[in-house]
Amino acid sequence: MICGNCSFQATCEDPNGQSGCNSDCLGSEGCICPAGFLMEGTNCINASECGCFVTETHLVLPKGEKYVNDDCTQKCSCKKTQLICKDYSCSTYGVCGVKDGVRQCYCNEGFEGNGKTCESLYTDCQDVYDAGHIRSGVYTIKPTGWPGFSFEVNCKMDSGGGWTVFQRRTDGSTSFYRNWAAYKNGFGDKNSFWLGNEKLHYLTNQRNYQLRIDTTSSGGTVRYAQYAEFQIESESNNYRMNKLGTHSGNTGLLDV
Repeated sequence: MICGNCSFQATCEDPNGQSGCNSDCLGSEGCICPAGFLMEGTNCINASECGCFVTETHLVLPKGEKYVNDDCTQKCSCKKTQLICKDYSCSTYGVCGVKDGVRQCYCNEGFEGNGKTCESLYTDCQDVYDAGHIRSGVYTIKPTGWPGFSFEVNCKMDSGGGWTVFQRRTDGSTSFYRNWAAYKNGFGDKNSFWLGNEKLHYLTNQRNYQLRIDTTSSGGTVRYAQYAEFQIESESNNYRMNKLGTHSGNTGLLDV
């Protein structure tokens, strides 16, 4: 340390010395650090040992550590006393939050990942049901082996299980007279839709499935058909249905 005429100077917490010498301290004497050193507590240390000053928090980030800002739009790291910041954002299925004192993006319930990327923990509506979600509605799933992102499906929760709905047709507002690509990828809205043959292939090939068809006539008569097995082949085999188990219910057999 060296003697100076001002007791206020740059510190690790204030490396720019913005709270340093001013008219209030002129004429006073105190110890200050020489060039290249900053005050940490009552000691002078090499500036390179201070870490990085984060203006937003007025704290020093130790070398090698990372910091995420309040709204999780930037992630910064301290490298050789330089604060290096990059754009940062949470997944559609994630949220900015603090856990165990660490602020970052975290995946929502039912998803796993680093917060920036979150994948569904559920492979179908049965998984959703088994996780305790017993209310019918829209949930996000990712079948085993599915090469794309997680996607939303309608789940019909019934006593003892969850049915993944791949077709619904409530009226004539949505045309089902479509080409190959449309049936491959899926189409429609929340009232009338086709999930998509490619998704259906991955869904039905990850475990054993049953098929259930529920119908309601214009007069209000409700009927159903249920089959003990159901599986769809890949596009190379024209999405052929290769399994349809024994029939039960109060309708006739499915015409295949």
